[in-house]
Amino acid sequence: METNLINTRVAALVACSALFLAACGGSDKVEQDSSTGGTNRPAAGAEEKPSGSLLKTGFGQRDVYVSLIAIVQNTSDKVGQTVTVQFNVKDANGELLASESQVEFFSRVGQEFPVQTQVEVPKGKKAAKVEATLLIEDKGSFPSEPFPEIKTGPVTVAKSEYGDEFAAKVEVTNPKTEPLKSPKVDVVCYDASKKIAGGGFTFPELIPPSGEAVAEVNLLMTGKPTACVAYASPSALED
Repeated sequence: METNLINTRVAALVACSALFLAACGGSDKVEQDSSTGGTNRPAAGAEEKPSGSLLKTGFGQRDVYVSLIAIVQNTSDKVGQTVTVQFNVKDANGELLASESQVEFFSRVGQEFPVQTQVEVPKGKKAAKVEATLLIEDKGSFPSEPFPEIKTGPVTVAKSEYGDEFAAKVEVTNPKTEPLKSPKVDVVCYDASKKIAGGGFTFPELIPPSGEAVAEVNLLMTGKPTACVAYASPSALED
């Protein structure tokens, strides 16, 4: 499983909590949500236009492995902001089983995409809830020029060669006339009740100029998916 861009940021998120946000810079925004339908709660700057929003949270589990997914959206008129999501995985009794963080960035105005990673929980434990905290910072760490939308086609899902696991295939289109190197391709899957039930991601090495390529993604799921959606984002190294 590829885990490029994974960056543990728990300490930074605590330091930039609601009590200390002002000391960490006025442009930072924190929101929280959970897989059981928690309400987005901006921690500061309610009078300002928010720079991003945490739309939905979910997870999937197979054995001791849990996929962690938060759908976020860029609601500002800028790009290049650092997007960090910290996940806490809990069981039905509220016990904290594991924590993980993932860092991405906004590459275009209005962009909606999943921040996704994976974590291992203790053997015999079952995830019942995932809480997500979103931190948006404008530090100039990523390209500030908008990148055209990388379009994806319909997702096809089939049993993989590994027992009861599933794999997805999706066509990815390069919007530029030069090669597209190592974009992140995310697949998010839903169950019959339209809740996030897991997903997966990959980094295809190259998409031809103004061309297409098929990306294959191994899925980490709870059960069998009923529908899946794909997203593609540029690498931070792309201009």
